[in-house]
Order: sequence, then C-alpha cells, then structure tokens
Amino acid sequence: MNGMTRRSFTGLGLGVAAALSSGLSRAQTHAAAAAATPGRVVAESSFARIEEVGDGLFAVLSTPLDDQGRIIHRETLCNGGVIVGDERMLAVDAYFDPSGAAWVNAQLQRLFGRSVSDVICTHLHLDHTGGLAGFQDADSGPEIYMTARTWSLILEKYTGARPSKDSPFLLPSAKIVGPTRIIDDSSEAFTLDLGGRGVTVELLAGHTPSDLVVHVNDEALTYAGDLVWWGLFPNYIDAVPSQLGPSVARLMNGESRLMVSGHGALVRSDAMAPYAELIASVEDAASAARDRGMSAEEAGAAYRLPRATANWGYFDPRYPGRAIAAWFREWDQSSA
Repeated sequence: MNGMTRRSFTGLGLGVAAALSSGLSRAQTHAAAAAATPGRVVAESSFARIEEVGDGLFAVLSTPLDDQGRIIHRETLCNGGVIVGDERMLAVDAYFDPSGAAWVNAQLQRLFGRSVSDVICTHLHLDHTGGLAGFQDADSGPEIYMTARTWSLILEKYTGARPSKDSPFLLPSAKIVGPTRIIDDSSEAFTLDLGGRGVTVELLAGHTPSDLVVHVNDEALTYAGDLVWWGLFPNYIDAVPSQLGPSVARLMNGESRLMVSGHGALVRSDAMAPYAELIASVEDAASAARDRGMSAEEAGAAYRLPRATANWGYFDPRYPGRAIAAWFREWDQSSA
C-alpha cells in the first residue's frame, strides 16, 4: 500500500475490530464499551495499535497495561493520533520513548510512503513529549508545536538529573527535543492547513497550566490529550483543578464528536457525563477533607469513585490523593 493517498486508503472502510483497550486491562473494558467507537486496525504491536477512525484519520491507542493493571510497556504510554492531509501529515503527541514515535512513523511510511511533517504536543508530560526524537531523521525532522508555557515547564521539570520526585515516569533514554514553533499562551484558536484538510488547535488548561486540543474541521473528531481520560482515573500531578471541569464541559458542548482520549479508550463527547461526574467528585472530596482537617493522603485513601466509574482503573493508586492535593494547592495559592 506504499504511496496511497488519504482518499484511496479510506476506501478500505471501517471494520469491527477492537474498540477498546488502549491502556485498559480486560477487567476495565466493559464499562467503556458503550462509548467507544470501533475503527479498522491498520497496525498493531505489543504496546500500541493504530485504528483508522475516519477519512485519513487515525487514533494511536497505547496498550501499556497487563491484565492486572500493571505497566509493562513504555514505548508509547499515552494515546495520540495522526491526521493525513494531501500535503502534510500531522501527529498529535510524541509518546514516551523515541521507539514508540519511530514505530508510528514507520507505519505511516508503509501506508502512505511519507513521514510525519508536523507534531503538536498537547502538554508537557514526558509520556506525550519524551519520544519526539523518534520522529526525527538525523538533523531533519518535523515542525514541532507547543505552547511557550509547555516548553518552559519541560525545561523546569525534566532537564535536571532526574524528574520531579512525584513524576510516575522515568526520564526517556533520548535527549529532550524542543519545539520549532512556539505558540503564545494568550493566542486564540488557530487553524493549520494540511492540504485539503484543516485542523483547529484550541488552547485550554486544566490537566496542566497549558493544554492543547486538536479538532478536525471536516470530521466530528477531537484529539483531546489528557484533558480526557476514559476508563482510567486522571493524573492531577500538574493540574489546575478549577480549570479542568470547565475545559471538559467545553469539549462536551456542541455536536457529538469522537474523542481520542489521552489515556484509555475512545469515547464520544455526549457519553462523557461519567467522566465529568468523576471530576466533580474529586472537588467534593477535597472540599470535605479540608473541612474535616484531613490530609490529601488521608482523603485519597478514603476516596471512592462514583458509581458510573466504579470499575475504572489507575496508573497509580496514589492518583486520588494527588488529585485532592492539587485542589489544596490551588486553594492555598489563591488565599496567599
């Protein structure tokens, strides 16, 4: 299929292959089934698969966990995607290790006879940015977009001898790769022309102080980064909790769109109410804990997922405590 165009490849259609997993253990997939949308699997490895979810549109779904929910594959760790235009090919996020990004790029070369020309990093975390070198070939490589705040935070957190003590990830083996295109954090949403297809990049916040989402203009599809998790409790390590709920509500508003989550399964925007409820429950738990004089660690140990998400999993069992601590941190900063 080398040299295929975007339009001719779509003629293969959407199959009924696996709609789920992407980071979920088998015990966690049932609840996600109603919300996930099946796509035709065009490439698969032990650590990820690539699904065609529209005309020249692909979701890269990471499968890092075993059946017990333990991380056993670190090549990708996060979900991402690829948007194929007639002239340019845009990757959303770069995964944890260069080998993960290189695998994605090799599959695109096999399918289309060309490599990624542009990469958008949705936020700072290494499972989304650590693999950027895998998209490069010697001294050449794609345009890399990230916000000024994201790049500043990457330099602050990851260019020392070790990452911050609260990071769940080790540093990747390759050097940190920086952006070629800096986006001002005060920018309005902007459009990239890929040739016969445009995407709109929207600046939001909540998972971190600076998050990007990518909307495909001619399809009801959004690559949401870590503003959306599905089937897994979200990581609040660098969160701005007061902005997370409104950003999720914004993504849920309007037409029904397929969301490529940052971790977990695909989900439609009009099926995300359980996720919004989970986020609200964290704020409620944090508020109650503060009133009772509980520590974030104590409140995290006592926290229980809402009924609709009761069988969701965790990358790390400490995540509820970290989520409550993020609320404490923000409240302390606002009262200082």
